[in-house]
Amino acid sequence: MKNNSLKFASIDIGGTNTRFAIFENDKIIKKIKFSTNQNDYKETLGKICNLLDEHNISGVGLCIPGPADYENGIILTSPNLQGWNGKDIKKYILENSKVLEIAFENDANVMALSNHVEFNQGEKDITQFFTISTGLGAGLVINNKIFTGSKYLAQEIARAPIAPISEPGFHLPEYSLELFCSGTGFALRYEKATNIKKSTKEICEAYLAKNDSVAYKIISEGIEVLARLISISIAFVNPNLISFGGSVTEFNKWFVEEAIQRAKSWTEENQFNSVRFVFDKNGDDSALFGLNYLIKSKFAENKRG
Repeated sequence: MKNNSLKFASIDIGGTNTRFAIFENDKIIKKIKFSTNQNDYKETLGKICNLLDEHNISGVGLCIPGPADYENGIILTSPNLQGWNGKDIKKYILENSKVLEIAFENDANVMALSNHVEFNQGEKDITQFFTISTGLGAGLVINNKIFTGSKYLAQEIARAPIAPISEPGFHLPEYSLELFCSGTGFALRYEKATNIKKSTKEICEAYLAKNDSVAYKIISEGIEVLARLISISIAFVNPNLISFGGSVTEFNKWFVEEAIQRAKSWTEENQFNSVRFVFDKNGDDSALFGLNYLIKSKFAENKRG
């Protein structure tokens, strides 16, 4: 079968919604969104299989929430999809649809791959990606492949203890990155300090207006923590592209830009100057594009093999 006769789809299964996209020539030609049944995995997978066959899909890339066995397509212990735990998603789809190939990944990893391709990175290039949103995630692409580590846990950075101060009493260890550099972290720390609930948007606006000392402190510390992360990543990995995505980034590019400037003063000059800093072009669709590139590369590998 020639590659140009194949049709590819990307599917992002979330705790609330499932997103389905069909690609032709690396462009989304159709998008469908429906609710994920958190308890009955067969209901959601049944809808997916029907869509795959309806649109004659040959290969599909799937994002599933972790912790998961991504090589075999099994969700292990998802807090948001209790009825899916331990279920063999790959086997179910292959047995109930005409799909030929499935590739599984987490969202940050495929977003990294999306950026690697979108910014014309090649085999000798290294792409580091950070998504700052409700949480904090990362992905790394080396030799045109997602780097997953020995146990598929590479770039799981939320708990990395590089914050400059202790912040105990939350769901993460006291020096965790995600407490200081994520929408959830901003809101939790603000509420703890003031007993007032504010959204990430309100906290960021207060920082810019300089009319709220707590908001100013929290965002300033967030910028410092992100700067540390950038500098450490450059030191360890030596990427030539660092891309930033996620909702906090999308609406507050100044937050990332200030962190980049702070990181510059901490980073070896030659290392820093070798990096191109960019923002994710594809927004909410970044994971879908990355899944498309992933499944296409898997077909190409199988053809070569």
